[in-house]
Amino acid sequence: MGCRVGRGIAKIRTVAYPLLAVLGIYIILYLYCDGILSKNPYNSYTKQCIAWLSGRLDLGQDYAWLELAIFEGKYYVSFPPFPSYVFLPFVLIFGENNPESLLNVLVALAGVSYCALIAAEYNVSERYAAMLPVFLYAGNAVFPIALTNGVWFIAQNMALTFSLMSLYYAKKGRKGLSLFLLCCASGCRPFQVIYLPLIIYIYIHDSQPEETALKDYLLVKAYVFIPAVLLAMSYALLNYFRFGNILEFGHNYLPEFTNSEHGQFHYSYISQNLYNLVRLPGFHFETKMSIPEFNGMNIFLCFPILLWWGVGSIKTRALTPCNLLTVSCVAVHILLLVSHKTLGGYHYGNRYVIDVLPAVFAAVCRVDLDRKADCFGLFQVLLLWGMIFNIVGYCQFLKV
Repeated sequence: MGCRVGRGIAKIRTVAYPLLAVLGIYIILYLYCDGILSKNPYNSYTKQCIAWLSGRLDLGQDYAWLELAIFEGKYYVSFPPFPSYVFLPFVLIFGENNPESLLNVLVALAGVSYCALIAAEYNVSERYAAMLPVFLYAGNAVFPIALTNGVWFIAQNMALTFSLMSLYYAKKGRKGLSLFLLCCASGCRPFQVIYLPLIIYIYIHDSQPEETALKDYLLVKAYVFIPAVLLAMSYALLNYFRFGNILEFGHNYLPEFTNSEHGQFHYSYISQNLYNLVRLPGFHFETKMSIPEFNGMNIFLCFPILLWWGVGSIKTRALTPCNLLTVSCVAVHILLLVSHKTLGGYHYGNRYVIDVLPAVFAAVCRVDLDRKADCFGLFQVLLLWGMIFNIVGYCQFLKV
C-alpha cells in the first residue's frame, strides 16, 4: 500500500513540475501580449455544433471570413469533425459563447501532462522527465496552437494531445483505448493515422514483459476496438451524407483548391515546400532578421526537438526497429505534407510539421540521452534557443 501511494505521489510530482512551468509561461504571455485568449471570429467548430443542434449538416449561410467547403450550393465546415464532437456539450450550454480559448488551453495542458507521463513510462531520468515536456511545448513552434483559438489551431492542438495520449496508452498496454485516441487525433488531422503501425509496434514490443503476436493484438479481446470503429464510422457517415464520399472531409471543395490548377495535393508542390522546410531567415544590417511570414522556414530552428532527436539517435546509435519505424512514419508524413499546396499559411515554423512531434517526442524519451551520453549542456542550449526564438516569433505572429 505504501509503495502504491509513493508511486502515486511520484507521478503527481512528475506531471506537476512541467505543467506548472508551461502554465506559468502561458500566464506571462497572456499578461504581456495582446490578442492571447481573445474571442476569435474563426469559430467554425462552434458554428458547426450550432448547425447540428438545429438539425442541419450545413451551416445554412456563407461566412466569408471562414474556410468553408462549397458543395451543391451549400456551405460546410471543411475540417475533420472531432473538435466539434468535443465542443458539442459546451455549445449546448453556452451557445455561441462557447469558451473555445479556455478549452484549447486545457487541451494543451493535458498534452503537457501526457508528455510527462510518457517520459516517466520510459524511465527517463528525473531532470529530463521534468524538462522534456517544457521543451516540446515552450521550446518549439507550438505556442500559437495552444494560445490562439482559430479553427486551424484548435484542430492541431487536439491532434497533438490525443496523439500523445495514444502513444502513452499503447506503452501501457491499453490497445483499445490507444487506438480510440489515435482515431480521435485522426478526426482532427487525418494524417495522424500514419502512426498506426508505430502504435501497434509499441503495444506489441514495449508494453509488456514478453512480446505478443500481431494476430493476438488483432484477435484477443477484439471487442476493445469497438469504440474506435464506431468513431471512424461516424466520420465516414458524416462525410457521406455531406459530400457523398466517406473519405471527403470537405477541404477539396474549398475555393482555394477548386480554383487551383493542381488542387489540394500534387507532386508539383514538393520542391518549393521542401525548400520552405529548410530556408533560413533573411538578414540585413539595418532591418536585422527577417522571418518569413507565410508557409514556413527552417524547421530545425523552429523545432529544435528534431535536432535533439537526431543527436540522440547518432550518439546512441539508435538503429532500433522502433526508432527506424518512427523515422519511416515521420518521413512518409513529411512527404505528404510537402505534397500539399500550403504548409500551414501564416506560421513561420511550418505549422503542419507540429503533427510529427508526438512520435518524435516518444522517440526522444526512448533514447534517454541523460543515461547514455553526457549531452545535458547541449539540451539546455537547445531549450533556451527554442524558447527565445519561438516566444519572439509568437509575439510577431500576434501582430500580423
